[in-house]
Amino acid sequence: MTGAVAQLLTLPLDPGTTTGDASGPGRESAEIHEWLTLARAGDQAAFGRLVDAYQRIAFRTALSALGRREDAEEIAQEAFLLAWRKLGSFRGDSTFRTWLLTIVWRRALDRRRVRLLWWKRTVTHREGGVFDDVPGDEATPERATVARDTVRRARLAIARLSPTLRDTLLLASSGEHTYEQIAAMLRTPVGTIKWRVAEARRIVSAKLDE
Repeated sequence: MTGAVAQLLTLPLDPGTTTGDASGPGRESAEIHEWLTLARAGDQAAFGRLVDAYQRIAFRTALSALGRREDAEEIAQEAFLLAWRKLGSFRGDSTFRTWLLTIVWRRALDRRRVRLLWWKRTVTHREGGVFDDVPGDEATPERATVARDTVRRARLAIARLSPTLRDTLLLASSGEHTYEQIAAMLRTPVGTIKWRVAEARRIVSAKLDE
């Protein structure tokens, strides 16, 4: 089994705190809070700093849903524009990060539904997610062939998951979100998120064992 597939199927119980929430889940860092306050008052430069702080995670979140770099970049840009227009409606019930990524995720799902290409994009997804290229340090052509076949079967198994399980697994395996953050984005209890990830891993592992 390749390292990429093994990592996918052995996700930690909790991915931990991710970049952009330096003060921990549920709180903004002092710097983010300051930029947010200025941005809500109309300071475009302050919002630009928020964009700089969160553009990577916004892109990675969109990529988890869409599987194509070009689409993910476009959706991230759209989400930031929408967030700027709706900033006055942000009341602080969640962190700005969660609020922003919820916008990103919904826009990405809208794009996916319109184009009806989720199946193809999941199977052919090549960059920046759980479907990493097969490592190039295989000792023999035979081992390289086996590794490629394992990755191919993992892609197919994930593509055949229900959308609910697949989306949750891809978000968790990106390494960018804690389970609590995914729960906030999807508006689903943390326990349900953990179950979905475990169930998706179980199904994919069973397919690989066949």
